[in-house]
Amino acid sequence: TTSADGSENAVSRTEAMATMATMASTRARQAHVRGRCRVRSALEATKEGRTRSWGEERGVRIPCCTTSADGRKILATKDVKRGEAVLEASADAWFRDPKEPQRVMADVADASVWRNAPEWFRIATSVLEDPEARGALQLSKATFDDVEGALGAFELLLGLVEGPLDETNPLRSAMEGTQALAMVDASRNRTHALVESAFTDAPASTSEFLAVRTACLDVEESGKPALVPLVHLADHQRGDGANAQLVIKGGWFGARVQLVATKDISREQSICIDWDQGQGRGDSRLFAQHGVMDTRAPRGTFEIGLSIPEDDPFCEDKMDVLEIAGFSGEGVTFSIQEGELPSEDLRTMLRLIHLGGTDAFLLEALFRDQVWELISLPVSRENEEMACASIVQALEQALESYPTTFEEDFALLAKGQVQEGSALEIAIRLRMGEKQALLTGIQFFNGVLDELDEVEYYQERRLKRLGLLNDDGGSTFEDFFR
Repeated sequence: TTSADGSENAVSRTEAMATMATMASTRARQAHVRGRCRVRSALEATKEGRTRSWGEERGVRIPCCTTSADGRKILATKDVKRGEAVLEASADAWFRDPKEPQRVMADVADASVWRNAPEWFRIATSVLEDPEARGALQLSKATFDDVEGALGAFELLLGLVEGPLDETNPLRSAMEGTQALAMVDASRNRTHALVESAFTDAPASTSEFLAVRTACLDVEESGKPALVPLVHLADHQRGDGANAQLVIKGGWFGARVQLVATKDISREQSICIDWDQGQGRGDSRLFAQHGVMDTRAPRGTFEIGLSIPEDDPFCEDKMDVLEIAGFSGEGVTFSIQEGELPSEDLRTMLRLIHLGGTDAFLLEALFRDQVWELISLPVSRENEEMACASIVQALEQALESYPTTFEEDFALLAKGQVQEGSALEIAIRLRMGEKQALLTGIQFFNGVLDELDEVEYYQERRLKRLGLLNDDGGSTFEDFFR
């Protein structure tokens, strides 16, 4: 009995020690979590205060808004009525194009490269030379530990630029084959080349330059860009989804920018503007330039670059036609948007590219000033067929370059496996929008090909104007002798 009791006592002591150890471990974890939360709160408060105070020190008035805890948004601090200004910044607060390198830094290796660089690049130089601005803008790199996490488009953009540019980047994989990714890569490469050639000792990384670019808006009266502190934190929603708009005002005291409510805004609601600023950019282009996308109002587009082939026997004549029409002879970019008809200029350009044979007389000097207008309508059956067939083939090839189909993307979102507002959702919706635009173009031009026999061509229109054909296309020659 004594032995049994001793064993039981030993077991009880062991269990008690285990329970005490578990309780201690639990208390330690709770203390760690509380400590981590306190640290995180302190960091967030620092970000919020640093960004807001930086803006105010530069002369930005924020009578009824503040920055969010993570420093990534601006929120209303009270109920705001339509027409009320939530933020105002005088021109002195903006980062504008310094124009001359000596106004920014003495470390410019090639002043001509710097002067010929895009305006936003020169603005970025002045921003990144300012330690306070650089810190307040929080130009941090994105992390992709949790692909489903609610990373914003801005973080997705910087992650594509700064993260691993291979299959190990899951978000890059999700955007494989998209124009959006191609635009980001092209922008990164151009910016990297500018940084390398403009400076002997670059003031910042390529991703930091691009981050400043995303923050620049057209606020100058001439439509030139500037970075306005705190305005760069406004969320993006297209059209009527935005609750505020940029208003540029002049006056005796100089230019100033206001964020004016376009509808009533509730307290703690995020301030949203349309970052497209009425320029008609599609989601891919807007994402590549500003790191934003409105997933609730997608605007899928696909851009097509067209040029006159150098081996075209009428290349010089066609280049002249383009120049007279106001286009660059080196190439013209057109956009096809989902659900909308392709532009008349796109169709005219396709006809010009394929103009030849018996239709080449339209390129004679006699018609040179009128050619673009003359071919804005179908020229001949052969020309129209070649123009439409070529673009259908190009669009179908582009559609086949995506690793997934539109139906597969749609099913992925419909299953509810992708978190709403996450970077992965943005990546999927970007590629879906491009595919929808391609399908729109394919359907339209195939429809034109199906009705080639019903179309009125140049010669028929010409004969009608001369009175040699009636409205039904019949000859009026017999009536001449009656």
